[in-house]
Amino acid sequence: MDGNCQISSTLYNAILSVPSLVVTERHAHSNYVPYIAKGKDAAVAYGSYDLKFRNDSGNDIKIVASTDGTTVTTTLVALK
Repeated sequence: MDGNCQISSTLYNAILSVPSLVVTERHAHSNYVPYIAKGKDAAVAYGSYDLKFRNDSGNDIKIVASTDGTTVTTTLVALK
């Protein structure tokens, strides 16, 4: 598994759960990835593929990501 894409896919799904965050760039993998449902992945590659989003919430956000070596968790926190 590609760790970078697993992180970007996890972040992508967190972004999708917040209506005021708008994905402006996302690339699907060209092959099957086992860790996420089809259409829920976000491939990244230095110099070519990025995951980008815009924050329309009016608040700053903090991205909190962690792993236990098997599972990746991403939380988006609104800062006031």
